[in-house]
Amino acid sequence: MPKKAEPSQPASTTGTEPVALVRAPREAMTREVYGLTDVGLVRDGNEDAMLLLEPESLYVVADGMGGHSAGEVASAYTVEALRDFYENADFTARIKRYWRRLKRKGETGLDRSAHGLRLRKAAERANLTVFTMAQTHEQLRDMGTTLVATSFVGNRVYVANVGDSRVYRLRGRKLTQLTEDHSLLNEYIRMNLLQPDEIENFPYRNVIVRALGLQESVVVDITVASVRRGDQFLLASDGLTDLVKDRDIRDIMAAAPTAETACYRLVEAAKLRGGHDNITTVIIRMHEADWVPTLSTTPPPPPPDFPPPLPSA
Repeated sequence: MPKKAEPSQPASTTGTEPVALVRAPREAMTREVYGLTDVGLVRDGNEDAMLLLEPESLYVVADGMGGHSAGEVASAYTVEALRDFYENADFTARIKRYWRRLKRKGETGLDRSAHGLRLRKAAERANLTVFTMAQTHEQLRDMGTTLVATSFVGNRVYVANVGDSRVYRLRGRKLTQLTEDHSLLNEYIRMNLLQPDEIENFPYRNVIVRALGLQESVVVDITVASVRRGDQFLLASDGLTDLVKDRDIRDIMAAAPTAETACYRLVEAAKLRGGHDNITTVIIRMHEADWVPTLSTTPPPPPPDFPPPLPSA
C-alpha cells in the first residue's frame, strides 16, 4: 500500500581535503519517501510487495512468481523477513562483531562495510525463509521472488539486488540504473547475442536467471552509490520498467512536484501502455535538512491483507 514516511533525521558522512587532510563538512539531508503498488489492468491479484521501514532507512520492492498465489506469499514473506532482520537488535550487533573480525583478518571480500554485509545477510535470510516455506508446502513449490532493497547510511546508499526489479538514481537530468537485471535477455545482451533491433521482440525477455527462494542459497549483488541533495531514487518492479522507457521515467520523475505524484504518474504511464503486470514504485527524494513536506491530497487505497493465507500441509 502507499505510505508516506515522516522526514528522517539528517544523514551524513565525512570526506577529506586532498592536501590538508581536513574533514569536509557533513551534508545534512532529509528524505521524502513514497511507495505505491497497483494490480495493473490484466492480473487478478497483486504479487508485488514493498516495505518502507523509515526508522532503519530501508526500502524494499519484491516481485513474486509462482502459481496458486505462491508469488504473493514469496514477496510478502520476503519483505517481512527483511523487516524482522533489521528490527532485531541482536542480529545487528552480531553483524557488527562479525564484520570487525573479518576486517581484522583482512577477509571482508566483496563486503565493503558492515552496512553492506548487513543488507546481504538480510537478503540471504529472506531467501532461506522463502525456500523453507516452499519445501514445506507442496502448493508453494517453485515459488520465488525478485528483490531490490536500498539502505541509506550517511551520504551512501547500499543496494541489494536479485532478479530483474530495478533501482535507479536520478541526478539532475541523468538517470542511472544502479542494478543489473538477472534476466535471460540481459545475459544475451552481455554476450552480444542480440542485435539492438532484436531486443524489443526477444521472446524470453521476462525469464529471470536468479531469484530468491528457488534454492537454499542465493548470490545477492550489493552495490554502493553516493547520495547528494537533489538526488532521487526509484525502486520498481518490471511491471513499470517493461512498459515505460528509461527516458520517460526520467522525465516523469524530474517533472513531478512530489514523490507521491511521481509514483502515481509512473503507475499511470505503465497502465496507459497496457498495464499487463503488477506495478510497484518507491521513490526516495533527498532534500535540504530543513525541508518540510506538503500535505497529501490523495487518499491512499486500503492496505492489502498480510500475511497471505498459507495452504494446508
